Amino acid sequence: MKSKKSNITRTIGWIVSVVLLSAAVFIIWNRWDDLSKAIDSVERPNAGVLLSLVIITILSQGFVCESFRQLLNRVGIAKKGSVPIEKGEMFWLVMASGMLNWLPMRAGLIGRTVYHSKVNGIPAHKSLRVLFESVAIIVGVSGAALLMTIVSNLFNMHILYLGCLPILISCAFVAQKSTRCWSLAIIYRYFDLLFFATRYWLIFDLMSYEITIETAILLAAAGSIASLLPLPTGGLGGREWVIGLVASWVTVFPSAIALGLIADLINRVVELTVVIPFGLIGQHLLRKKLPTS
Repeated sequence: MKSKKSNITRTIGWIVSVVLLSAAVFIIWNRWDDLSKAIDSVERPNAGVLLSLVIITILSQGFVCESFRQLLNRVGIAKKGSVPIEKGEMFWLVMASGMLNWLPMRAGLIGRTVYHSKVNGIPAHKSLRVLFESVAIIVGVSGAALLMTIVSNLFNMHILYLGCLPILISCAFVAQKSTRCWSLAIIYRYFDLLFFATRYWLIFDLMSYEITIETAILLAAAGSIASLLPLPTGGLGGREWVIGLVASWVTVFPSAIALGLIADLINRVVELTVVIPFGLIGQHLLRKKLPTS
């Protein structure tokens, strides 16, 4: 019965995602004439910007991996005698699971949990515990970013000064052994969010529209939270609409919702461009670590 309910929930999630994406495509198509400036720019993209987007996405994934690795390698997670997860191993594992998460039934999450259990000596319930902890960190970091943008606007303070505060506060706890892994996990996630913001800033520049640093951080924070929506592949469909709506609230661009939708669709394409090839390589490399029996 429980399995049947889970299948129904997953099916509903995919249906909702497809409907939301279809609605996004319809909005873009319906406002096509108003988006001619952005469409023309995207059709003749700057090669340097495209390369920067790919590199930043890879670096961002590296910070995500390190955040997970800090939480998974701490005392009490793996069974006694287990070898700590290596940096390269975690990177390829996150890439492979990210690729598989585009398949139905959360194949990436299940595969990563099984891998940790068989190779790293981490029980399934401990892997899920770390996943929930990571979600809490994402919400906390995104909330701090949203607060920074609000304070920046209210008190006319430069966002770069405020942006250093979370790092400085977290670094104060790195020196203490009891809080080191948590502090590092938070710092890595924070850098991931900053790279996420940089991607939005570059994508709007790619469409020949300029946004402020504050707007980019706001979009990244909203996008990070939207990625947690109970929809397939990181809030597929839902995140696009969240970005579109936020863009319409904080910018004065014509057809701002459609521009936001295009921006996040481009972001998805960049993510896939990175995740698929790296995921295939990671799958090949990690298969060698799995026990043969």
